[in-house]
Amino acid sequence: MQLNCNTERVRFKWLVFLFLTVTVALGQTRDRFRLYGTVTYDDVPVYGAKVYLHELQREVRTDINGFYNFHNVKPGAYHIHVIKPSYITRRMDVRVIDNDEHVDVILERSSLRMQEVLVETNPFRSGSVEQSQTVVVVDRENLERNSSETFVNALERIPGISSINTGVGIAKPVIRGMSFNRIMVNDRGIKQEGQQWGADHGLEIDPFDVDRVEIVKGPASLIYGSDAMGGVINIQPGPIPSSGVHRGHYIGGYRSNNHLQAHSAIVEGSEGKWFYKARFTTQDYGNYRVPANDFVYAGFRLPIYNNMLTNTAGRERHASTTLGMRDTWGFSKITVSRFYQEVGLFPGAIGIPTSYALQHKGEYRNIDLPYQENEHLKVISNTNVRLGAHWLELDMGYQRNHRIEHSHPHAHGQAPRPEGFTAMDLDLHTVTSNARFHHIINGKYKAIYGVQLQYMTHDYEGFEFLIPSYQSLLAGVFSFHEYRWKENLIVNAGIRYDGALHDINRHLQPEFNRFGEPTGTFDERNPYTYRTFGNTSGSLGLSWVVDDVFNVKLNLGSSYRIPTAVELSINGVHHGNFRHELGNADLLGERGYQADLNLSLKKKRFFASVTPFVSLYDRYIYLAPTGTFSTLPGSGTLWEYRQNNAFFTGIESMLNVEVVRGLEAAVGVEYVYNQNLDSRLPLPLTPPMSVLSSLEYQKELDKKWIKSWYASVDVRWAADQNRTDRNERATEGYVLVGASLGAEFMLGKQPIILRLRGHNLTDAFYLNHLSRYRLLNLPEQGRNISVQLKVPFVIKK
Repeated sequence: MQLNCNTERVRFKWLVFLFLTVTVALGQTRDRFRLYGTVTYDDVPVYGAKVYLHELQREVRTDINGFYNFHNVKPGAYHIHVIKPSYITRRMDVRVIDNDEHVDVILERSSLRMQEVLVETNPFRSGSVEQSQTVVVVDRENLERNSSETFVNALERIPGISSINTGVGIAKPVIRGMSFNRIMVNDRGIKQEGQQWGADHGLEIDPFDVDRVEIVKGPASLIYGSDAMGGVINIQPGPIPSSGVHRGHYIGGYRSNNHLQAHSAIVEGSEGKWFYKARFTTQDYGNYRVPANDFVYAGFRLPIYNNMLTNTAGRERHASTTLGMRDTWGFSKITVSRFYQEVGLFPGAIGIPTSYALQHKGEYRNIDLPYQENEHLKVISNTNVRLGAHWLELDMGYQRNHRIEHSHPHAHGQAPRPEGFTAMDLDLHTVTSNARFHHIINGKYKAIYGVQLQYMTHDYEGFEFLIPSYQSLLAGVFSFHEYRWKENLIVNAGIRYDGALHDINRHLQPEFNRFGEPTGTFDERNPYTYRTFGNTSGSLGLSWVVDDVFNVKLNLGSSYRIPTAVELSINGVHHGNFRHELGNADLLGERGYQADLNLSLKKKRFFASVTPFVSLYDRYIYLAPTGTFSTLPGSGTLWEYRQNNAFFTGIESMLNVEVVRGLEAAVGVEYVYNQNLDSRLPLPLTPPMSVLSSLEYQKELDKKWIKSWYASVDVRWAADQNRTDRNERATEGYVLVGASLGAEFMLGKQPIILRLRGHNLTDAFYLNHLSRYRLLNLPEQGRNISVQLKVPFVIKK
């Protein structure tokens, strides 16, 4: 069932050959100029500000006089961003024509740590003011301060972001109540392709290997494709070191609840035109603790021995390497990464839990049956080429997502008992290619034209049948335009066409008599299915800068979503979700109409934003209970994919205030309301209303042994979720208390960063409405104290 090794080698060699061909062919030089200037605040030079030239992936820092200088810059259109703590990030468009270009930058102080940032998710690389959609940027430091077992869980402090969890190591993102195939995760320009349809299939992203995250809330299918109807999580790499700089860091972490031990190290550097980066991460954890001694399932009270959920231990390994070249024509790089995860599944998650199965066997870090293995291999090539005043971006990638679920062998009905422990072996291969041409028409008018191609093949093995083998081809073309109507009014509009082809193989299940002998007849679990789809989508947006403090954004869109091969063909017992899931080969494309309004007010010590949104969906695709039991043995209730008209609305708001110098208070509120317009019932798995309040104090110190420190406390209140679909349980609300403490120390010339974080400090018993274990009435983790040590180092400077 596995791909032929020669095929994988050919794909890998093709990507390496293309990378080297592009770098060599374009590595020619013509006229070169300087781009230089000074960075000041109130006529005073700003020392140590980072000036980043995006198109060439080059970064310099200002000297004691605030001076910066880029050599060997070819004529063309560029943009720079200037970043300095305690100042608002500046972005400027720059044109180098036939002379050295002098550009001075004047910064503005900000007392809030939530400053204006550059939004790379916007195809025009505009600042957050120009962007008409709601975008939130999370940097490396923020992720480290709020570190979690998974990359997705670290984002939950952002209003509108939540997660669907399965224990500790498995989580999927939810944006404004939408998840699975409606949320796109974009890693280094390539859509992450795994088993997005399953709640028990995690997102294979190393939380330590994320330098910057941009989250687009609401429809983004115009730029990213059909699966971005609900939003995009865009993972960006960090800046490339300046030539001659070789550096790295080590991060070690520990969590008290499940005794997690994490280690991650990176080295990166640049010499002349070439640059590199390499990272290795390990995470090992034991069974996790809950504040409960028992739980109730199907009317039976079952024990939780030693307040620990047995067989929830796991281990993760991740390695990645990047090699690239940059010059006056642009840059090109290739990244190879492998993520591996082995994680136990609580015995009650597969089959009916028994008191014996819940007992701990041996050490608390053992992984026993049932458990799953996830492996994700990625080879990604990114190239940015200057074409006169314009730019061409090329992103190509190959991915292999291999998921194996192991459990005790069991027969369905009268079939003989199978051999081995492989229940499901799902193997997905994906090849992706994206091209975008940035057309700089003039200082006011820009356009981008793009084409996207994706080909997927899927195969399976194991004694459980769930989804058949299939091949899918998806393609899209788009055109997007931005025009500065006035100095304070920016409008954008775009149109896109998407098409897809799904070729789904037939699956026949052999039938047996009561003696376990084959009868020679077959049950057709899935017919041969060949479907094609195609339609258009469009958007219109504006950003109106009313004055220096008030900004209005409006985005209107009509999006089109193509049904996935899984939604068309799944037909089997999904033990991980305690049900039989049935696809629908007659599903039609889904049409959505969305409106998103953002009002923001920003002053030196105050920031507030309110974002109401509304969406109407025609033929909304979702998985729902039928109210009947499946005819398949041992399967429980039958759930099927349906289409109904649906309505979504909600609001997000944020408030940040500097109470006194260094002390910042923040409040974030999120609420989602939805309804099936045909049944007049809510849609399943809707996150409850929640409010997150925090108070943080941060102080810079001029000491030899300590440079800075911070302390914070936060409280999350989640309301009861009583708006549930038919046969979906309601969930009580809860209150969680957390706190953080951290500091940067100096041991001679060596900086050391130490962080302490406490989650659920009151050891509260609560159920997460989006957790898969909620179906077993299992609570979430109890008190959890984490410690993190970061040691940055410089090899050569």
